[in-house]
Amino acid sequence: MRDYYGKRVVIYGLGYEYKKQESFLKSEFDIVGYSDRKEHSIPFYVKPADIAGVSFDYIYVTSHKLFAEIKEDILRVLSDRVREDQIISFDDVWGDFRHIRHRWVAGKLGKIEAGKILLDAGAGEQQYAPFCRHLKYIAQDFGKYDPAECRKGISEELKWDTSKVNTDMPLENDSVDVVLCTEVFEHLKDPVSAVREIARVLKPGGELILTAPFCSLTHMAPYYFANGFSEFWYREHLEAHGFEICELTPDGDYFKYMAQELFRTVEMAEQYCNTHLSREQVDVLSKAVKIMTGLSRSDSASAETLCFGYLIAAYKK
Repeated sequence: MRDYYGKRVVIYGLGYEYKKQESFLKSEFDIVGYSDRKEHSIPFYVKPADIAGVSFDYIYVTSHKLFAEIKEDILRVLSDRVREDQIISFDDVWGDFRHIRHRWVAGKLGKIEAGKILLDAGAGEQQYAPFCRHLKYIAQDFGKYDPAECRKGISEELKWDTSKVNTDMPLENDSVDVVLCTEVFEHLKDPVSAVREIARVLKPGGELILTAPFCSLTHMAPYYFANGFSEFWYREHLEAHGFEICELTPDGDYFKYMAQELFRTVEMAEQYCNTHLSREQVDVLSKAVKIMTGLSRSDSASAETLCFGYLIAAYKK
């Protein structure tokens, strides 16, 4: 991995992702400017079109989700005044320890035959609805989460539109082709009953696309009843309710998990210790994160001891 420490960098993107990364960015780089699609009244702010007037080594884009789109915009606006390899992301500097869950689920949904009936069980914000336009999509959630109450534990950005969710939807036995259930089980008092209900509504041969944590921090409390579920929990309860597991993939590994929590230390110190870590302390954390992601690249099977969660595809016999 290339060393970017002390490089002259323009930070592009000053929203939520910037706030999460701010201490690490200030520790790692010599920041010579800030830019964003939305103009900000802060020192060293430059409009995107004026970035070329700043003496920089790299442009760092804070958003992972929009990285490709923003990179394309920067290359178009600055034309031949910036090289493609000068536009970098978090992964370039600290390595990739993100969850693969979203990409995995989206891939599974894209492979489902058009016209099939899909039940999004515990749909919440219905983040996967856009990937189900070729399907007959049913969103279900018991809809009792109150975002105003979910303040204990790590922060969550809840934007649920429960008006679009049928919270009382009796379904016939063997009535849906696919059930999608993502990051729901830890919020259920009795997840085994949920497995039973999923088995009831799925048609024989129907597919279950399921994800849940293996080890998670408290979130959305008080609607939080389990830290996570092991491989052996799924094998025990899915098979007992008539499912055949065809895929059980760990998301992440021990080293990625450790990188995630080391990165989170700045936020946790502020929230629970009323302590703002010094630049020297953040430097130590930054180096530790890089060590963890470096080890992850040569990892063989540490996920058997710790991972973010499991990604499961199963069929009803």
